[in-house]
Amino acid sequence: MKNKIPYLKDIKPGINKISKYVSGEIKDKKIIAAKLSSNESPFEIPSNIINSIIKELRYSNKYPDGDSEILKSAIAKNFKIKKNQIVCGNGSDDILSLICLAFSREDSEVICSNNGFLFYPIITYSSGAKPIYAETENFSISIKNIKEKISKKTKIIFFANPNNPTGSIILKKELVKALKEIPKNIIVVIDGAYAEYVIDKEFSDGLDLVKKFPNLIITRTFSKIYALAAFRVGWGYSSPEIIQILEKIRGPFNVNLVAQLAASKILREEKFINKSIKHNIKYKNLIEKELKEMGFLVFKGHGNFLLVKNSLEIISTKQILRYLEKKNIYVRSLRAYNLPECFRVSVGKRKENILFLKEIKKLLKRSC
Repeated sequence: MKNKIPYLKDIKPGINKISKYVSGEIKDKKIIAAKLSSNESPFEIPSNIINSIIKELRYSNKYPDGDSEILKSAIAKNFKIKKNQIVCGNGSDDILSLICLAFSREDSEVICSNNGFLFYPIITYSSGAKPIYAETENFSISIKNIKEKISKKTKIIFFANPNNPTGSIILKKELVKALKEIPKNIIVVIDGAYAEYVIDKEFSDGLDLVKKFPNLIITRTFSKIYALAAFRVGWGYSSPEIIQILEKIRGPFNVNLVAQLAASKILREEKFINKSIKHNIKYKNLIEKELKEMGFLVFKGHGNFLLVKNSLEIISTKQILRYLEKKNIYVRSLRAYNLPECFRVSVGKRKENILFLKEIKKLLKRSC
């Protein structure tokens, strides 16, 4: 159907194919008993960081450092990478958008997983390109299926490692093999939003592979394990040539003052990070164990969340989600991810996790 509004008639055709991204946010935060829908950290940031940020608010009348020099230096030191190969952004989704803006074009193709982060097709359509979906295998990203989708029109390949919402990972050996086989004219983007949670020793976050594969871009965020979701700060790492291009087109002051300060300081909080990892392991294992005992199919997750498939005949997924919402417990519906019988549950605070499991048990007992 053609648009009848004159000033909208020349909009990119792909824009009309976009469904607005709907987050796991809840409108009335005061009534939440357990918010397990957005893969957020269950912990508040250390008080010393909050105090240092408050002191800097007096300078809010001035623009922040447009090049995020302090933050880049902190990232380079922490991850032992080169500062001039880092770009910072207003969340990692800012970096993902810049990548699509720079390297895709009208009538080109961008490959992503059919059970992957919903933002990839959104930025693909907005750039005028067409998203091509590679099927997952057993809810895991399939490198084989991705390679089969490559054509002369392919400009970018997006995938998350660990993948959201399935929680699966691609180990280093398979990743290196794939990068060797993918044509060098294609940009490969590994979204590492949940990389810090992975404890498998055969895993690589990809930072060590950039030198060998200059067409590789790694994106990271401070929104998950570093607990800075509200500050919107992320970064990307790639070859100097790619970073120079992304630096040209990013917003002039795309990372605010407090985000730069908080992110640069949180990297030094080893005790906080270790506490987060231990908490995640403990309660992810507990949730997985108890849900399996209830009869749910729970997939091994390497992030701070679990993919749960409702294989029960006594109750529908829709009924489960509706019941939990009535109890002010929120998990993530995956209908938009083409997984209507599944939901994703984040690891929350101890009391949130326990309450979630308690109410699920109560519901199933009542449904029998």
